[in-house]
Amino acid sequence: MSVPSRQLFALVGVINPATQVVLARPIAQQTYAAHLHDVLRQLWRHVFAGNTGKMAAALIATDWQYLHPGIQPTAHAAMTDGDVIAGVGVAASDSVPQPANVCLTEVGDLGAEWLCLIDPAGDTVTIHTTGGQSRVVYPLAG
Repeated sequence: MSVPSRQLFALVGVINPATQVVLARPIAQQTYAAHLHDVLRQLWRHVFAGNTGKMAAALIATDWQYLHPGIQPTAHAAMTDGDVIAGVGVAASDSVPQPANVCLTEVGDLGAEWLCLIDPAGDTVTIHTTGGQSRVVYPLAG
């Protein structure tokens, strides 16, 4: 697994409950976990129409510079160093083809401050610390 050279602030991912293996992508934007949850909630509601599985699949499809609900390519194309994904955010221009595969306890080895783990079955986002410990569970609805 390759770790991007840019500084990471968060990872967004999904977990296989049986194996505890996480598929994760970096988000380079510096923000608080609660704010990132609010961004994910807006994406879930307005871009993915409450389809958590579809949102999770889209977010682990690429590395991210930042997530920004409602972003439009024409308004930001010249100001980014990545690809604007309409309604979602800016994908990193140096994104690797596959998401990182890590055990939950190894999240800190990737250089992230936290992991936002999306649960498609429960429509929640769980914030994990760098040691893989669950910190808080946020519902996407509400």
